[in-house]
Amino acid sequence: MEILINNKFDGKSIREVLEFYHVAKPMIYKLSISKYVYVNGQNLNFDEKLKTNDILSFDLASIETNSTIPYKGDIDILYEDEDIIIINKKDKILITEDGNTTDTLGNRLSFYYHKNGMPNSVRPVHVLDTDTTGMVVFAKHFLAHSYLSNLIEERKVTKIYRCLCEGRFTETYGEIDAAIGRHRHENKQIVSKTGKKALSKYRVISFKNNITKLEVEILEGRKHQIRVHLSSIGHPIIGDGLYGKEGERLMLHFFEISFIHPRTLRTFVWKCPETF
Repeated sequence: MEILINNKFDGKSIREVLEFYHVAKPMIYKLSISKYVYVNGQNLNFDEKLKTNDILSFDLASIETNSTIPYKGDIDILYEDEDIIIINKKDKILITEDGNTTDTLGNRLSFYYHKNGMPNSVRPVHVLDTDTTGMVVFAKHFLAHSYLSNLIEERKVTKIYRCLCEGRFTETYGEIDAAIGRHRHENKQIVSKTGKKALSKYRVISFKNNITKLEVEILEGRKHQIRVHLSSIGHPIIGDGLYGKEGERLMLHFFEISFIHPRTLRTFVWKCPETF
């Protein structure tokens, strides 16, 4: 994996570049004593200054460890470049193993990597509930994963969902600002004054047959946030057996994501149209 040094990193050291991508200090130290990082094909001290058009490269085959068991299964790749891969997740499939099955999106991606001779580890940047559909972003190496994980932690990633829910909304736009915590006796989440802050912004797209189609942006990304919030105001998502009524499927879809791309450092936007 290579990075062409541009004006932004001109005069910066290898260490400073890694720190920009929020690579953890133990990992930086590990790399600094290894022979897996090169500048123009040579091993240099991590405090050496880089120049525009230098090529900073990493021997991923030696750095990455893909411990995810490959599972031969179809994956719908929406987008792929040197740093990220975006997969369209169907319902009823896990993203990572839960101890009961190796047929997960991550295991299928591991098979794809192996089949194509790619040394990449399986690194999901975010998660979706098993029944939620839509895109899942995977980082293809440690640098992109560290960088994107920090963006999410700093709330610099925009995440927009679409869903179908019960009833008509009185307002076209709205916010649900209600803390979410764990239910004491059931395996679910609830709106709770002692929970963690959660804010959801919604926009009505359409209304038909007492069903409203919404677009929802979440700012914190708490577990089941959209499901809990909409249920709390009397508009549970169609097919949500945990917070509403059972149905053929959960009508919740991760529709759009945007963030500053780790390589171009420009805004990257991707949409995955829903199927309802």
